[in-house]
Amino acid sequence: MIKLAVDMMGSDKGPETLAQSVLKYVKEHRDVSFTCFGDEKILSPLFAGQERVEVVNTTEIIPMEVKPLDFLRKRDSSMYKAIQAVQEEQCQGVVSAGSTGGFISGATILLRNIEGVTRAGLCAAFPTADKKKAAVILDVGANNVNTGADLVCFAKMGSIYAREILHVEHPQVYTLSNGVEEGKGTDEVVDAYHQMKEMNFPGFMGNSEAREVLDGKHDVIVTTGFAGNILLKSTEGTAGLMNSLIKKAFTKNLFTKIGYLLSKKGFQEMKENMNYKKYGGAILMGVNGVAVKGHGNSDSYAFYNAIDVAVRMVKSDIVEKIRSTLKND
Repeated sequence: MIKLAVDMMGSDKGPETLAQSVLKYVKEHRDVSFTCFGDEKILSPLFAGQERVEVVNTTEIIPMEVKPLDFLRKRDSSMYKAIQAVQEEQCQGVVSAGSTGGFISGATILLRNIEGVTRAGLCAAFPTADKKKAAVILDVGANNVNTGADLVCFAKMGSIYAREILHVEHPQVYTLSNGVEEGKGTDEVVDAYHQMKEMNFPGFMGNSEAREVLDGKHDVIVTTGFAGNILLKSTEGTAGLMNSLIKKAFTKNLFTKIGYLLSKKGFQEMKENMNYKKYGGAILMGVNGVAVKGHGNSDSYAFYNAIDVAVRMVKSDIVEKIRSTLKND
């Protein structure tokens, strides 16, 4: 039986929405149970009668903007207690849709990095032009500053994620840069490029520009957290803008509405293909435990998928695979 810790407080849509995801997952997966942390006055009625859902009362909520020391002071917060449950091996993974900064700080401090990991990184799966494939990009925001060694470590962890979770047999790995030529990019990107080239890193293909990473041919893209977060936010913003423009174009007049009806199936397929919610959230790779961060405004569908990512990571024993890979390098 897999047991997950869930931080039920601090998300944009509230614990009621997250509870829907937990209840649906319990119903569909008999090998998973949950310990849900939060205000028991709210949570207990939501999970009444559920044998595989335990409610642990907490009295504090981590705010969206929080410093590491402030996080540590809120020891009775739902997020602190949920991460602590993994630290104390009461649960095998933790899922939260609360503060990203708090979650990164908390998981890094309480779970600590795997030996050999220079910096933990947020790993996200992006939808691509190939509906059967996703692009793994890390770091997408855990760090503002990284070294070349960090990026090489991200490449190792991203490759393991692509193989174990996305079932890519031989992942192709790229460094994100402002040009495909060797020598392009910031110092840390150039350094990582040279290191992976010299070590004959499995599947290393060189640099990739941002406009190419979602073409369905790039499996793993490594980048600093600052650039990765900009890529994440700009991609989400562009997708939202295109969706808005398409809606506006097809509601312009009677003829455009008829055109939409004729092409509706194709646009629905495109919308589903580019729906980031099906990948659930970002994974903090490199810490001693499964830690999945759902989007702050996750609806029940997105948070369900965040839970599913955590379960698949536990089942694949991905933390131990990262640990053994780095130990043998």
